Amino acid sequence: MESLDRSEAFEEISAHDSKSLFKPKVVSLVVTNSPETGPNLMTASWWMLAGYNPLRYQLAVSHKTHTHEIIEQSGEFVLAAPSTGMIDAVAVAGQVSGRDVDKLEYLDLDTVPGKHVDVPLLADAVGNIECSVLDSFTFENCTYYFAEVETAHVTRGGLDGRVLSLDDADVLAYMGSDWADGDEETKSRYYAELSGDDLRRYPGESVRNALPDTEQSE
Repeated sequence: MESLDRSEAFEEISAHDSKSLFKPKVVSLVVTNSPETGPNLMTASWWMLAGYNPLRYQLAVSHKTHTHEIIEQSGEFVLAAPSTGMIDAVAVAGQVSGRDVDKLEYLDLDTVPGKHVDVPLLADAVGNIECSVLDSFTFENCTYYFAEVETAHVTRGGLDGRVLSLDDADVLAYMGSDWADGDEETKSRYYAELSGDDLRRYPGESVRNALPDTEQSE
């Protein structure tokens, strides 16, 4: 095993640019519902799995958003996985406040009533996850919500076993953002379309079986 010089192996990047290393990622359209103002929509990439058995999610929401106000009141939300046809919704929902615009009406989005939460599902999404808040904590200018899954829905044919079917579920993969050339006031966001042709199975079993006889752990 050879020890390489760091400067030859890597180019140093900023802390901000390091987030590009974990793209593409599916952004979520966070749907909420307020008794006073009705349904709202927000684009979010600050979400993650936060437990496996039972499966839970964590969502970070800025205090300045309308979505934060609603979740604090209702304690529930929907994580919707946008399809490629929802690119306009992803763009608008991340740049306009629900205090100023009824985003679902503006985008003319079809909805379906939630099963266990009083929040609508997005009919054109690849899938919708109904969530109820279990706990939360505040760090700097965000609240981090830990939520249990009440129920989840996927577009028909959207799963091949437990793997997303890229032929039937045209999920939108977020690649990141950058300033437009020569324009430091306009930020462009980049997305990729994935298809079944992009899916590969890695040889996990054969690699694991070739290991020495030691206790298997992850």
